[in-house]
Amino acid sequence: MKLPDNAHIAVLRLSALGDVTHVISVVSAIQKRYPHTKITWITGKHEAQLVSMMPNVNVVIYDKKTGIKGMLALRRQMKKYAFDVLLHMQWSIRASVLSLMIKAKTRIGFCRRYSREKQHWFVNHLAPEPSGKHVLDALMSMALAIDVPNEPPFWMLKPAIFALADEKLSLPSDYIVINPSASKPIRNWTLAGYRQVIEFLIRHGQHVVLTGGPSEQEISFATEIANGLSVINLVGKTDLHLLTSVIAKAKLIVSPDTGPAHIGTMVGTPVLGLYALSNPERTGPYLSKDLMVSVYSELAEKEYGKPIEEIPWAARVHDENAMDAIQVEDVIAKLIDFTER
Repeated sequence: MKLPDNAHIAVLRLSALGDVTHVISVVSAIQKRYPHTKITWITGKHEAQLVSMMPNVNVVIYDKKTGIKGMLALRRQMKKYAFDVLLHMQWSIRASVLSLMIKAKTRIGFCRRYSREKQHWFVNHLAPEPSGKHVLDALMSMALAIDVPNEPPFWMLKPAIFALADEKLSLPSDYIVINPSASKPIRNWTLAGYRQVIEFLIRHGQHVVLTGGPSEQEISFATEIANGLSVINLVGKTDLHLLTSVIAKAKLIVSPDTGPAHIGTMVGTPVLGLYALSNPERTGPYLSKDLMVSVYSELAEKEYGKPIEEIPWAARVHDENAMDAIQVEDVIAKLIDFTER
């Protein structure tokens, strides 16, 4: 389906940070294909900080805490827009109900096999089958539906974002970021593991910067990790714009499955991802698959009693101690391999 050059596209993707970075790549591809199109992106309150890094995108915020009242307010706000296409890019019933507040001639959802929570009931056109099994590939299928070529991912961001770390912080010219906490603590690696990796890096002359959000859990965990070690601890001290700039300046980010890992991919920083609970081929850093340390396959085979080839692609490991299975030696081996390239 080819669009007119002056089409107005609505993008509906509320959360989470990692998925929003994927959608930024999709929207970048749309902007390249249709440079005169107008894009309005409806997203979450926190995620809007990421979306606002893009040029020429109108950001509309929906705070999920506002519930039905917020949805009705969004409907009133959306009345002033006439959309040619809605890209319904979120698998959730809340997002599908919210999509009813947005009027568009063509409403595109995921292909039937990828539809979840009855998303196909809320659209009138289905995207083609994704070209790959990563979440980014599924999201990119939306762009394929409007005649955008399937090219390697890229991200259009405002140049000013990259200068923030230099303007606001005094960081070494060369450093490695460790982002120790995920949004769910079950995804975090061990305190001992992080400390041993940092000690290894310091012994080898590397500067280490800790990053993370403002939650009490993240700040407490980072404080324990940093105790007695010569690191720069920025956990809880940056907004998303500054965090993105800090990661962009780093030569590597080490992180479990969480938003900052995908921010690394977005800004071109290699990512050493730590995976145990979800399939890294589906949710891992899209451009750093060779750097991942994953115990997912062996844990999934143990839990489901089947070879990995017979386990559903999106299946999760439910062992609360799964991340403990990641060995320090394997992480250090990846670090050595990276620094010797």
